[in-house]
Amino acid sequence: MTAPGPDTPPALAALDLGALVEGPLSQARARIEAAGGRLRAVPRNEPVTLDYRADRVTLIVENDVVVSVVGIG
Repeated sequence: MTAPGPDTPPALAALDLGALVEGPLSQARARIEAAGGRLRAVPRNEPVTLDYRADRVTLIVENDVVVSVVGIG
């Protein structure tokens, strides 16, 4: 999992991202946005860009369920 950087909002850096796994995507989105972050939900086995955003959390999803966390960035 990618760790937060120095520009990551403190509330987002403190969020337990592992707790989002196996939960609904809608709940993950609400928690990430409440912490000042942006969500990037990616279907399993789909490519993603490697650009960095200190406020973005990338999650791997399947059937609107979080299956893993890539990290912040």
